[in-house]
Amino acid sequence: MSKSPPPRGLLLLLTVLFANGILAATMYLPSLPAISEGLQVPVDVLPLTLTVYFATFAGGQLVYGPLSDRYGRRPLLLGGLVIMVLGSIACALAESLTALLWARAMQGLGAASAMATGRAIVNDVYDRQQAARATSVISASLALAPILAPLLGGLIEHYLDWRINFWINGGITLAVLLMLVQRLPETHVPGPADGPLLRSILAAYRFLLSNRAFLTFGLLNLGIFAGLHGFSAGAPAVLIGTMELSAVNYGVLIALGSAGFFVGALLSSWLGGRLGLLRMIDAGVICTLVGGVGMALYVGLVEPSVTAIILLRLVWAVGMGLAMPNSVVGAVGVNPATLGAGAALSGFLQTAGGGLGSAVNALVPAGDPLSLSIAFAGTAVFGAVVWVISRQATRAVLSR
Repeated sequence: MSKSPPPRGLLLLLTVLFANGILAATMYLPSLPAISEGLQVPVDVLPLTLTVYFATFAGGQLVYGPLSDRYGRRPLLLGGLVIMVLGSIACALAESLTALLWARAMQGLGAASAMATGRAIVNDVYDRQQAARATSVISASLALAPILAPLLGGLIEHYLDWRINFWINGGITLAVLLMLVQRLPETHVPGPADGPLLRSILAAYRFLLSNRAFLTFGLLNLGIFAGLHGFSAGAPAVLIGTMELSAVNYGVLIALGSAGFFVGALLSSWLGGRLGLLRMIDAGVICTLVGGVGMALYVGLVEPSVTAIILLRLVWAVGMGLAMPNSVVGAVGVNPATLGAGAALSGFLQTAGGGLGSAVNALVPAGDPLSLSIAFAGTAVFGAVVWVISRQATRAVLSR
């Protein structure tokens, strides 16, 4: 079925929204000591402000996605952005830890609308190859957000005030919201309601969780994000604590990981149409396997080396950039009738993978290069096994 041309500037607006969700999540972290002093609470309880954000961000996707299948993308996206604007304002005005926690929960719930409905909108307005390229462009741009977030947050803390972080997040969200109100038509016209709301939501998720192609894409993404966040959680203790890398050099070298993801996503965008989405995922899985297993073998059999760890992490990150955008498009598009639910469940599995990777690294000895490398390699092996076992099941989805 032919698709209408996408609204002008839609891809840019969605990219800004996705990036703003990451900035909202972490840009304020350099200000935690100042927040502790301002709200008169212990600094060690303030990571809860990140926890509640991700909790509502993950859970909210599961609600927005199927609702957008039933009621349309536009009202769910715009309504969610209104919630994010209000949550950001509430964060900026919070005078207690309790108020800040509730405001962060609201902010995360609003940000979830962009993730769930935004991915569905991409699949609404683009065909499969175009959607993969668009997702690659978004992913490449998102690779810059984790680099910019601590830099911007540090500058804001040094020159301004911690509350400015939230005013900026709210301002960006409001600006995009106003542009979307003018430019975004409804991209999905719902069919007749299929029974009670709760039953239709559960039916959509039951279909996806029983679909082998969706599970293949979803579990591959889960493994990738487990590796991404697991390594991020364990690397500081290894590279700074054990291997005595300075914090500045650590930040520069870790940024290469985001650069690798950026390169991989651009390669996917350029080559995906020529070589096909299936081959892009194949190449990505191979790179993640080489990077992850190669790191474990080098650290275990040769020596713990900062250079080797960073370079092999870079290879892994290129693989993430090659595989992830295409596997996301595959997961979302398994069933055209459940694009919203597919986007929501795919995003939830990514978030769950990140939490799982962080949790696993919390269980292994902190500061041990071999333990970090083995855990990292395990996520790559998991993803590769999932892909090899069920690769054929994805052919029909990726060839549409």
